[in-house]
Amino acid sequence: MKIIPSLVLFALLSGGASAQTVSRMDDLTAEAKAAATDITLTGTLSTTGNSDLRQLRDLCWQLRRADLSKADCPVLPANAFHSRHRLAEILLPANLKRLGSQAFFACDALTTLSLPATLDSIGEAAFSGCAVLQEVTIAGTPVIGAFAFQNCDALRTVRLTSAVPPVADATAFETIDPETCRLVVPEGSEKAYKKAEGWNVFFNKKQKSDGDIVCSPADVLLPIPESVAVDADAKPLRVKCSWRISAAAGLENEAAQAARILGERTGQAVATDKGRNVLTLCLDPSLSDDEAYILSITETGVDIKGRTAAGVFYGLMTLEQLLRADAAALCCDVIPATVVSDAPRTHIRELMVDPARIFVPFEELKAFIPEMARYKFNALHLHLVDDQAWRIEIKKYPELTANASSRVGMDDMQMPISGYYTQAQMKELVAYAATYHVDVVPEIEMPGHEVAAIHCFPQLTCGGKEVPIRTTCGVSDDLLCPGSEFTYEFLGNVFRELAEVFPSPYIHLGGDEAGNPALDCWTNCTDCRALKQRLGITTTDRSENWRLQKYLFDRMIDTLRTKYDKTPMFWYETDFKEIQEGCVTFAWRVGLTDAAVQAAIRNKARIMLCPGEHCYFDYPMARGDMPEVNWGMPVTTLYETYSLDPSWGQGEEFERNNLFGVAGTLWSECINSPERIYYQAYPRAQALSEVGWSRADVRSWEGFLKRLAPTLRDMRRRGVTFSTAF
Repeated sequence: MKIIPSLVLFALLSGGASAQTVSRMDDLTAEAKAAATDITLTGTLSTTGNSDLRQLRDLCWQLRRADLSKADCPVLPANAFHSRHRLAEILLPANLKRLGSQAFFACDALTTLSLPATLDSIGEAAFSGCAVLQEVTIAGTPVIGAFAFQNCDALRTVRLTSAVPPVADATAFETIDPETCRLVVPEGSEKAYKKAEGWNVFFNKKQKSDGDIVCSPADVLLPIPESVAVDADAKPLRVKCSWRISAAAGLENEAAQAARILGERTGQAVATDKGRNVLTLCLDPSLSDDEAYILSITETGVDIKGRTAAGVFYGLMTLEQLLRADAAALCCDVIPATVVSDAPRTHIRELMVDPARIFVPFEELKAFIPEMARYKFNALHLHLVDDQAWRIEIKKYPELTANASSRVGMDDMQMPISGYYTQAQMKELVAYAATYHVDVVPEIEMPGHEVAAIHCFPQLTCGGKEVPIRTTCGVSDDLLCPGSEFTYEFLGNVFRELAEVFPSPYIHLGGDEAGNPALDCWTNCTDCRALKQRLGITTTDRSENWRLQKYLFDRMIDTLRTKYDKTPMFWYETDFKEIQEGCVTFAWRVGLTDAAVQAAIRNKARIMLCPGEHCYFDYPMARGDMPEVNWGMPVTTLYETYSLDPSWGQGEEFERNNLFGVAGTLWSECINSPERIYYQAYPRAQALSEVGWSRADVRSWEGFLKRLAPTLRDMRRRGVTFSTAF
């Protein structure tokens, strides 16, 4: 059975689109929600759980117009319409009092907006990234939060009815251009608005500064370095002047990154031959670690030394944080004479993105890399295939992307989901990531989570069973057949092409959730029984089926090592009773980390820590945070992420011999827009970056929160979304 091409699916779903007027969202069928482009709600709207607002946001994927003017809804909560890119018109409730933070974040089809007189407050970043918003009418005097209209670059008219300027944060309209955007206020009130904070930007006037913005290095760096020494008696560095860069041979990429950072932050010209301040980049082989660096700031400039180019790059990431300081502005004025000496605790700090469940467009995937690199992550793990889709071009098997990259539905979200990455795109991604010292690690699942491949090639599973692509989360019992030689031929060809595309020394083999009861599918398979006989397995029940999985993995591990010089990785399960020495196993299951750690020690293997109770960033950060409705996800709080101990109580010997690194996972069953990847990742990713980079004796929860505050404020200014549910 072949999946209908996504354009046809789109046409089918769009064909029934119509205007709907109902009291509540539960009055509509699932099909009506998926088809609706124009919805009017007239009842009392729910705002928590599987609420009217959640259904509008996540189930009405074609929604272009929402009329809530007759509805009873005094509060639109945070993220109410977060990243709904099709929404072009919203009529707000007549009794609306509070608009939550990021309520319309990145609604970049919204063109006009009328805020009712009942409104008391507008949350932070409420309309940030509404890139085509042209006209805003504010009928009352709501308190307007920080960055509420950040990056609304098309804004041309802001109209108010109140002669008294509403209280507005100084950054509320920070990025507007007063030459192209006019403020329309009641006659005679212009003078009051001209003097009012937040509104004076419309008159080419900034709030008077109390003096220079001076960086306090110990209060702004994240992850916290090993050592920060400030010389208060020495003359400081004045930042906002001309710069020149001097870089040693082999640091051309780092020089380009430095020029970008200085240009973006200071707004000053950067050259190689002249400039008041000098940024010197050099290599120092005497440093103790490949990622170590020393950053020195004096009155005349900045010196960054690294043992390798990666170390120099991480010094630049620290410099950028010093430049933004407490994020009172894009850039500070003064940095005191400072020496930062730094090196990482763990050497692999990874984030995993899952484009299999819900596809991440290529350019959006690229854009994720610079943000993670800011916090010294150095690996991007791509979960490229699963039961729901196959997302990587394999030239030997074009059927995989032709027939398994498009479907309709992810649980209750009945939307078409399609797309895949060409090998040329992945090579481009690898090269781009390398400029940020990020390694791209591909994952191809086996023996479970392979329904998309089995859908294309039924001979991959026991009995040649034909199965449809999965459109829900959960675990399928349909596994690759270890007794079929076609399985090994298929995987061998896939890994051959992957090895050509991804230069990473690692390839991830999956291996999760193929145990009880799924391994039962091998019990009565003729090919599997024949394999058992060859292996000397005499039992006829499922008790020894784990040995078939071991046989499958051993063959593929040998292929990866001997043919492509790759180190295999896989998710740890108790079914892996033996682990080949030198492999990397991932501790991911809640409550199973102790067993995974002991298995790694016993088998002389390396282990990546990403236990769900600490590192599953697709889980909500608090009850009611996104995702608000799911299949029963627990909560992973910011504190739980920060409390992860990379040594898992095992001590230094374990860290030296077995610990591979730390990873955060972003499974995408409920991540239905690129912006929500960031929302789910941050600020937990920043917590994990400090866990993985910084020594335990230099970090603390209280200190982290203090340093997190300017980090998040800077993200707001740059238009990057994150959760505040902590």
